[in-house]
Amino acid sequence: MSGKGTLKMSDKIVSYDFVIDSCVAVKAPYGTNPESLMGQVFVKIIQQARHHELEIRCENTFDGETGIYENIPEKWYEGDENELPNIQ
Repeated sequence: MSGKGTLKMSDKIVSYDFVIDSCVAVKAPYGTNPESLMGQVFVKIIQQARHHELEIRCENTFDGETGIYENIPEKWYEGDENELPNIQ
């Protein structure tokens, strides 16, 4: 990344763990086994994703080499959100 106020990224690759915080409502008769509704749930989640209506947040990073989870520092959010890292 370049530009004033941005951070230099490391060559180390870690996993960024994202959590979906959206609620999906499916109508069904009272007493229905919730597991039988999963197909409808996934359809609604896909619809929300297509319309950018899901609430998604980055929970943390995970380093597979060390087994360490780490919270995302607030300063990482200061960069240009449209600038993507160059992954080779």
